[in-house]
Formats: sequence, structure tokens, C-alpha cells
Amino acid sequence: MSTRCNISRTAIHASAFPLLLCLLVGLATPASAQIVNTIRSFDADDLGWTGSLEARFSQSGGNTDVLTFGGGGTVQWMSDAQRVRLIAKAARSENDGKKIADASMAHLRHNYRFTPRIASLLFTQVQRNPFQRLRSRLLIGAGARFDLVTREEWSLFGGVAHMYEREEIEADASGAAARSEAEELRRGAAARSGAEGSVAATIADGTRTDVDHRASVFISWSGDLKDGVSVDLSGFYQPLWSDFADVRATASGELLVAIVGSLSLGLEGSVTQDSEPPAGVKETDWSYLTKLVVEF
Repeated sequence: MSTRCNISRTAIHASAFPLLLCLLVGLATPASAQIVNTIRSFDADDLGWTGSLEARFSQSGGNTDVLTFGGGGTVQWMSDAQRVRLIAKAARSENDGKKIADASMAHLRHNYRFTPRIASLLFTQVQRNPFQRLRSRLLIGAGARFDLVTREEWSLFGGVAHMYEREEIEADASGAAARSEAEELRRGAAARSGAEGSVAATIADGTRTDVDHRASVFISWSGDLKDGVSVDLSGFYQPLWSDFADVRATASGELLVAIVGSLSLGLEGSVTQDSEPPAGVKETDWSYLTKLVVEF
């Protein structure tokens, strides 16, 4: 048995039928760790306050009992020149009563539009994913966003930012491996101690703390293939300033197809690459999601 619900663009509506349909029908959705894509979460351009909510639920039984649930929301305030947006998401999975996934994040962003095509970018983000050994991540960044092409049927924008990153990563559970990892980190930190944008690494109480400075480059294309069918493609490239071989990159896409009225079928897929992941964590991570979306 599987159920899933994804709800967006919340507002008061006289009929609850679309919501009940989403809760009762649902689709199965195998997925791995989700990639945080903060440029796709909300695209409302209405002045003043707007917002959205999202709820997801999945359950399977029989040979394997897996329960997955999560949710999120976005609140935005926008004027002619400024936009402030807060995004929060969380998800958890259990297998036979044992937690197998647990991740959450919050992202706060401010944009000030200098010209019709150029806007500033200020943001901060907190994130956790203990099943990828990420106890906490703090991001603080500043940069610019550029509206490269804006047409009625599609648009293309990109941006670049400097990003301060502080991570607390759980050390390897094996004592020998932890000592080896600690020594490697100390040697690496010492070798880079005089470089601009150097990495500070410490080991304490089984937790490794990294402080990095990265560039963040992103690009996004969105458009309508035809009436009722829309596509969104985006990518991030985040190298370490002091070592461009240390890169994090993501690519993701979403296809949304209108079914009837306010009901749509959504397909999402994403791939992320970390050239220097923590020990025991794979370099490549991917996920896909099939969902029903109700706008009201």
C-alpha cells in the first residue's frame, strides 16, 4: 500500500474534494536523500504576503513496512523592488519502527531589484541530515541574480554568490578510522593554513567541524512545453575557493502535467555530486519523486 500527498498554494476554498482526492489516491515514491533546491520552491510574483504549504505521506506494507512523512512551507513578502522569502522543509522515514531517514532545513533569503534584470542576493540556511553524517550545516551568502531571458512562454535566470559554510559532521564510529580521519584532517588543514579561504577542521567528541568558503553558481530554465505541461530545470555548482577540485554540484528537473481542474501530476528528479564526502558517504546521491499536486 502506498499513499502520497503534495499540496501547494494554500488558500480558503469552499470545496474540500481536491484535498480529499490527493489524500486518498496518492502515488508510490521511492526516493533517496532529497536535494535542497531553494530557487524552485515558490514562484509567486504577487505583491504583499503570499505563502504555500506542502504535505507528503507514503506507506508500504507486507514484506517491508516503510512509513515516510514530511512537510514544508514557504512565506514570502514582496514589494516593487524587494522580496523576502522563508522556506522550511522536513522529512522522516521508518522501516519496521526503526528510523532510516531524517532530514530538515530552513532557508531565509532577501532580494533587492536594482534593474529589471539584476537583483541582489542575501541568504542564510540551516540544514541537518544525520543519515549522511551531517549533524548541522550553516550557510551565509551574498551575491547577485540575473534575469537573462524573460519571455511569455519561458524564462532563464542565473546567479553567483560567495558562501560561508560551517558543518558539523559525525566522525566514523570505528575508533581507528576516526583517529586516521582526524590525522588526515589535521595534515590537510596544516597544509592549507596559509591559503586564502582555507579549511579549518577539528575533531571533538566524535564530531568534525569544517569551515569553508565556496563559490555558488546557479542557473534555472522554466517554461511551458504546451498548454498544461510545464518544465523546470536547474543546476548548482559550488567549488571551494581554495581548491576548485573540491566541488559540490546538483542538477534537478521537474515536469508538471495538468490532469483536470486544479489537479496535476508532477515528476521530479535530481542528482548531486560531492567530490569530498564524509567517510562512508557516497559521492553521488540521487532521488526521484512522483506526486499529485492540488492548487487551490
